[in-house]
Amino acid sequence: MKPELVQKNLQRSILFKDADPSELKTFAEASFISIVPKGEFVYKQGEISNTFFVIALGEAELFVKCDDASQGSVGRIGPGGHFGETTILTGKSRSLSVKALFDLVLICFDKVTFQKVLLTNPRIHRQLDVTLAERLQVAFMGQAEVKNRKRPEDQARFEDVLLFNADDQEVPLAVGGRPVDRKEEVWKSKTAKLTQRVIDKFAKNDDPYLLTGESGTGKGMITRQIHCQSENEAGMYQEFDLRDYSPNVIAEKLFGREKDNSPFFQMGQTGVLEQSCGGTVVFLHAQLMKHDLQQRLLNAIKSGIYFREDSDEQIALQCRLVFVCTREMEKLQKSDCFLPQLWNHLTPQHFRVPALKEHKRDLPRFINYYLDRYSKEYGKNIHRVSKDTLGLLMNYDWPGNLSELSSVLKRAVMLSKKDEIITDQILLGLPKTEGKWEFNLLRISAIRHFFESKAYPLVPQIIIGIILLFAVSMLFFGPADPDDNIGITISWALGWPLLFISFFVLARTWCSVCTLAAPGILLQALVKPKRKTPRVIKENSGWIMAVLCIIVMWVEIVWNAYDNPFLSGCIILAITIGSMIFSVLYTRRAWCRYLCPLGAINAIFAMPSILELRSNRHLCLNRCTQHSCFRGARGDEAGCPMFQHPFMVDNNRDCIFCGKCIKNCENQSILLNLRLAPQELWDIKIPRKADSFLIVALSAIFFPFAMHNSFYTTIEQLQHFFLNKGFDLSSYFIGSGLFFGGILLFELGYYLMVYIQSKISGVDRASLLPFLGYGFIPMVLGGYLAVHFEILVTEVWRLVPNFQLLFGMEPNYQNVRLLSPGATIVLQSMIVFGGLFASMYATYRIKSKLGNNQHLEPNNLVLPYSFLVIFTVVFLFML
Repeated sequence: MKPELVQKNLQRSILFKDADPSELKTFAEASFISIVPKGEFVYKQGEISNTFFVIALGEAELFVKCDDASQGSVGRIGPGGHFGETTILTGKSRSLSVKALFDLVLICFDKVTFQKVLLTNPRIHRQLDVTLAERLQVAFMGQAEVKNRKRPEDQARFEDVLLFNADDQEVPLAVGGRPVDRKEEVWKSKTAKLTQRVIDKFAKNDDPYLLTGESGTGKGMITRQIHCQSENEAGMYQEFDLRDYSPNVIAEKLFGREKDNSPFFQMGQTGVLEQSCGGTVVFLHAQLMKHDLQQRLLNAIKSGIYFREDSDEQIALQCRLVFVCTREMEKLQKSDCFLPQLWNHLTPQHFRVPALKEHKRDLPRFINYYLDRYSKEYGKNIHRVSKDTLGLLMNYDWPGNLSELSSVLKRAVMLSKKDEIITDQILLGLPKTEGKWEFNLLRISAIRHFFESKAYPLVPQIIIGIILLFAVSMLFFGPADPDDNIGITISWALGWPLLFISFFVLARTWCSVCTLAAPGILLQALVKPKRKTPRVIKENSGWIMAVLCIIVMWVEIVWNAYDNPFLSGCIILAITIGSMIFSVLYTRRAWCRYLCPLGAINAIFAMPSILELRSNRHLCLNRCTQHSCFRGARGDEAGCPMFQHPFMVDNNRDCIFCGKCIKNCENQSILLNLRLAPQELWDIKIPRKADSFLIVALSAIFFPFAMHNSFYTTIEQLQHFFLNKGFDLSSYFIGSGLFFGGILLFELGYYLMVYIQSKISGVDRASLLPFLGYGFIPMVLGGYLAVHFEILVTEVWRLVPNFQLLFGMEPNYQNVRLLSPGATIVLQSMIVFGGLFASMYATYRIKSKLGNNQHLEPNNLVLPYSFLVIFTVVFLFML
């Protein structure tokens, strides 16, 4: 290169920008030129070199070797950039490797020239000081960034890739104490073999690929193994989770931003694609990627180049792009998550990672791996499971896949005191309880003392039992006139409204103090049955309870139990007899758990309650060995009457707040939380179609219940109408037709709405059908609360004349409201609108979850929101 060209190129560098022409001439004469071909190293980390470099043409990449032997990019340098001064100044070996991305033309200065010519120039020295200060600033920024990154042990461990390694030497899983033959081969399923073939295929090329499948299936393990088997093994492996960044910063994070030619300033601000040069970038939850970002990546894949955020300079794409989605391929196509061009580019290399339940033949191999891994981690020697344990694990469907299996076996290894895992150390179906706004009421010593004492629930049971026994006695033996019968007033004007209010305030606490089950509990203590509840009842309990609940409300409304003391008494007696029969036949409170119609209403309306009972997951995982909350303590205190382990409870539907677990838990792991948002409405692990059926049915039943006298008037009008037409129909027949016809109409409307909504949003109808109903619970509960509030305000005054009549006094039937009509309407409106807004939010969260937390378009919410608003308007009209 001619001297004048050397001077021109030196002047482009920020280090020499203030030098005058005579100085540049001196520098050029003292330099020499070196050419480095593309792909070659200028020098490598750890080498000794006494040369200072300035780039005249081309581009270089700076690498640093990581502890795990991989290398990561820390910056790129273009024309005018300089490097190599650190070694000369410190006298130490090179701390970085420098590689030519394109053919490099370097202006070089040896150590003597650098020290005696360049450093002695005050302008060069000052600019070099500025550069080194920038380097120090970036070093501080880098330290802060490293501290905020996840620790390696918090991410997928490198040895996890061995789960899919075809060449790994596996140790067979010992079951029931059978000796382990290390020469025995474990036969893999076709799914495992297919997975390994796909890994081998994808590792042989450098094209982008797409992985889909449920969460926890091992997609991250597969991407790491492909990286480790590919030519990119020495390069950096980075996972980029799109959930962690807002859309306006993702592009800058990926592509970087234009900077000056100081290599150290670039180190802290290069994009992920630059940092991963020669490596792999994995986009987690790629279905959340915006289309404009997809287009930029597609252009980069096709052309091999991309541009920084505010620059026209071309940057070579030298890393592999991987797209990982937690949605199935069919759902991705329906929801148009990907641009068609990018989709077509990815589908030739697409693999759906199967759920664990689809290849349970591999479960023993996975169990063996995790037992070995966690045994080493916790200093134990556990390599086998009991036969019952293996049967339990094989019979479970593993909705959390390998992630859940890992968590379950980790806990089992921690708890095990022997060399074998037994069933008592296995807990399945772990709910998520973190991330909610809540306050544990048991932190208040007075509340904890009350729940731990024998006073709860005994004292409330005695009080309510006396009141209920008195009410039932009056229903059967008191005045026939409902206005005079105090049993009617206690049952329908006081008890039923307070019951609905308790749903919201106290969840299913009513079930724990309900004395309808008391006779059955006393009989059970005498008989002591050993039989477990039949599986057919357990599996169909949701439908059984829904049907029984509808039947009870049908009898109440159509036969007008509110004005019939004897019928009201019979309803209460029937529920009590049902409890007694099943308490004698089966253990614990099988009636309350699986059959009770009042329990069905309570279970559904307790879900949006402001109160919840859960367990501290971390304490249960690390400290619990007895499971006394479920089994019962060694003393007189029995275990959970609802057949539930608090560790597995993720909703109020299945917990009656009896306090047994609070009394029995030695680790004080139980939490009685006052909460802001009923997260279980959208995070419930096992949604049931029977629940949604009952919710819709209750919304239909609301109308004849709220109409009351108008409903019976309508029945009479229809009876006269049919009589004039020559049909003498019973009022009960007509009322039943209206009652069940309304339920049928509402159910058909709900199913039609779900069908249309699934078409609009691309969400699977089978998933939407049971889930969406939970979003309507607050609205339906708000309607019932508003009506019962009016009943309480206007009818409870009858207690005074009822007592007067009971004691032989002259009754005063003067109507006395507890609140004025205006105040009542205001409070009712607040209740109904509160239910509406809660349902809208719950519906939004449900739709977001079913759409894998994607941004919801308005058309995804118009139909359910319209449904909710129309119902609310009608509810208000009925008040």
